[in-house]
Amino acid sequence: MNRVLATLRGLFHTFGGLALYWTVLLAFGVKPAIAATLLFMVLEGAWRLLTHRPFPPLWLLANGTALVFGCIDLWARTPFMLRYEGAILNLLTAAIFAAGASGREPLVMTFARRRRPDIPIERPEIVRFFRAFTYAWSLYFVARAAAFLWIMAAFPLIQAAAIRTVVAWVSLGAMLLVSINGRHVFDLCQRFGFFHPARDSAS
Repeated sequence: MNRVLATLRGLFHTFGGLALYWTVLLAFGVKPAIAATLLFMVLEGAWRLLTHRPFPPLWLLANGTALVFGCIDLWARTPFMLRYEGAILNLLTAAIFAAGASGREPLVMTFARRRRPDIPIERPEIVRFFRAFTYAWSLYFVARAAAFLWIMAAFPLIQAAAIRTVVAWVSLGAMLLVSINGRHVFDLCQRFGFFHPARDSAS
C-alpha cells in the first residue's frame, strides 16, 4: 500500500498540472484552465525549490505541454487541441522513455532505485531487464497515443474526453501494477530463459 501511495504521489507531482488543465478546461473553459495550470506550476515549483527536489524532464514536459496547448486553444476560436494534446503528449513521453532506455542506467531503473536503492546496478542482466522494461513503457505510450486519437475522433468531445480519462487511468494503473511487481516479472522472465547472467567464457 505504501508503494502504491508513493507512486500516486509521484504521478500527482509529475502530471498534476496537466490533469488539472483538462479538468478545469472541461468545467470552466480555456482561461481558467490556463490560470489553474500556472498556479499549480508556481506552487509545485516553489515546493520543489524549498525541498531541494529536482525538476524532472517529464514534469517540465507535462506542465509545459499544458501551457502550450492552453495558449493555442486560447488563440483559436474553439479548443481543438483538446482532441490531439493527449496523443501528442503520449508520443513525446514515449520518445523520452525510448531515449532513456540507453545509457548505463535505464530510465525505469532510475525510478525503481528511488524506492529500492539496493537494486544492484552492477549486474548486467538486471540492467538489460530494466532497459527492456523502459522500452515496454515507451511502446505503452505509443499505443495509448493511438487509442487517444481514435477515441477523440470517434466520439463527441465531452464524451471522448471522459472515455479517454478512464482509459488513461485504467491502463496506467495496470502498467504501474506490473512495475511495482517488477521483481516477480524479472523472475518470470528468467523462467522463460531471458535476462540470465552471462556465463564466464573462461569456465
